[in-house]
Amino acid sequence: MPHLPHTYPHHRRRPRRIALAAVGAAAVSLVGCAADTGARDGGVAPRVSPPVRSSPLWPRYAPPTPPANESTAPDRQYLSIEDVQVGAGGLKQIPVKELLEKDPNVPQLVREAMQNCPGPVCGLRAPVYRDLTGDGRDELIVALDEPKAGLTLIQVYRAFGTAVRPVLISWGPYGLTGETFGHDLILASTGNDGRFTTRYRWDGNVLTAAVPQDQTGDRAPSAAGSSPLPSPRTRTDQ
Repeated sequence: MPHLPHTYPHHRRRPRRIALAAVGAAAVSLVGCAADTGARDGGVAPRVSPPVRSSPLWPRYAPPTPPANESTAPDRQYLSIEDVQVGAGGLKQIPVKELLEKDPNVPQLVREAMQNCPGPVCGLRAPVYRDLTGDGRDELIVALDEPKAGLTLIQVYRAFGTAVRPVLISWGPYGLTGETFGHDLILASTGNDGRFTTRYRWDGNVLTAAVPQDQTGDRAPSAAGSSPLPSPRTRTDQ
């Protein structure tokens, strides 16, 4: 039988040539990449804008400083109701209508509204008794709705021995309501602009508006006065 030639060495040389060709192609590729690492012209650089700064309208104007001895606190002295005496039963034994009619702190508008009470158009709500001073005794909370003026009066009375006087007179938008949180009184109204609340706290003499520390720009509502005008309010939601 004739002996066939061995072809293994021939096939072994082909992979070697292929490997050498691949190495050469990789070298050319590396040289091409190295050529692109130089500086290139990217065009005109964008112009950097200066930061936005405030521009005062009147840079030389200095607002006046109030005198150091000038008091910005409102007058919060309420008169006692001389013709009403607090007996052993406390404030719950005093008719609310009589209290409002004899109270020298309320305006004529309230006395005129009392003429409709009792009756179907009487705007006087049921009295509420809560401890707002922390002394264990309840104060009297009175609410009167006046639809003609579009206002609501909320007034708080406290007994001082046998005498009684208001410790808060607050006018607000019609439908003004409230709640208590501990010994604090929170009055709230809701309108087209949202919900507004004012928190009142006993200061040893009257109930005053407690302004939150993060709302230093807001003015606290006045706790006194008998003018039937809405008190400034604090917005609590957006």
